[in-house]
Amino acid sequence: MHWSTVLCIASAWSPLIGKAIASHGDDLYAFSDCVYQCEQVTCHNNHYYEFQWRFRNILKDEPDFEFKYYNGDWEFDSIPLPLHLRLLGWTCELNCDYQCQRIIHQMRKDNNEELYQYHGKWPFLRVYGIQELVSAIFSVGNFYVNWLGFKRVFGLMKDKKLDPRLTYANYNVLFLAVVSMMAWTFSTIFHFRDYDLTEKLDYYFAGLTVLSGFHFIASRLLGLFEPGRVYSRISLGAICVGAYACHVYRLVNDWSYTYNMQANIAVGVLQNGGLGLLVYSLYSKFYAEEQAKKASHNGIEKENIMNEPANLSFLKYTSLRRVILPSFYANSPKLYSLYPLLLSTIVMLGMSLEVFDFPPFFFDLVDAHALWHLVTIFPAYYGWFDWLVWDINENILEKAKSD
Repeated sequence: MHWSTVLCIASAWSPLIGKAIASHGDDLYAFSDCVYQCEQVTCHNNHYYEFQWRFRNILKDEPDFEFKYYNGDWEFDSIPLPLHLRLLGWTCELNCDYQCQRIIHQMRKDNNEELYQYHGKWPFLRVYGIQELVSAIFSVGNFYVNWLGFKRVFGLMKDKKLDPRLTYANYNVLFLAVVSMMAWTFSTIFHFRDYDLTEKLDYYFAGLTVLSGFHFIASRLLGLFEPGRVYSRISLGAICVGAYACHVYRLVNDWSYTYNMQANIAVGVLQNGGLGLLVYSLYSKFYAEEQAKKASHNGIEKENIMNEPANLSFLKYTSLRRVILPSFYANSPKLYSLYPLLLSTIVMLGMSLEVFDFPPFFFDLVDAHALWHLVTIFPAYYGWFDWLVWDINENILEKAKSD
């Protein structure tokens, strides 16, 4: 499975997991009472609220009086809030909600009770107003490795080390990197502060990531990167742009996590089926070349065949430091053609963290989603873009020359 597709599917799936159990924390009486107490005391300066609780026996016969539990041990931030919180959009009410999540979470932890999510998210420890610090840091890490990929490919193009006849294909690799960087930018913003707008932008660009990956793989399989396929390129691009516009229009008018997940999975299945076909075709091609080479050496001693240098031209597009298990994958183009399968396997293993979700640990800063973002750093750093450049400028160009 192509790693960017797995990323998008997991991003689409994780909110469904959170939303499914969010009501457990939201519906706790202790949580709602805590929020009410905090708002009365800090936001509304209602100092007689405590006395209402003390004299509840006198007021219990009042038909319109609603009692809320009062806990004198609960301590809340004073108003006004610090500047760094206000700059990140924290209001008194939102701050009360956050504080009560932390208070009730710690109470349940101390009493060895089951821990719950609130509003579909775990009650992370806020750091200088940032809601999910570690996820935000790892999102920045993903942005950085995609920037390195972009910089690498752009540098090769600038130095004219990539064949100019396949400029369109090389620009598509750059486009993949740019879309990924935009997606991780909005992921970082979303983990900084969870608003309706930041959440939707995160999902819009995650969807764009998987669609751009589909466009790339489809172009590769259909031979649209080869010279002279201009109208076919335009047609496929128009289909993808139209599909994405309809997708966003559907979500803007009727937001649905279920639809978002289904749409991304559908495109992801097509994309990864295409990637599987591509890897299989490349492996088959290099395997056939090896067999043909062996057959042509029937009259030569086996020892001489084994001593012939391997075709390692693909290494000019990458560095062994950015190849996992280089002693295996750098032996031949046949083995290197399988490299995306390893990267996808790593990401799929990381995706299991989203399925087997668990409460945050390490000072309530790290959860499964944060670790998932850590895992997704590795494919982009360890040669995904280099593999794409190799495939374009060796395999596609070779086919174009032979036609």
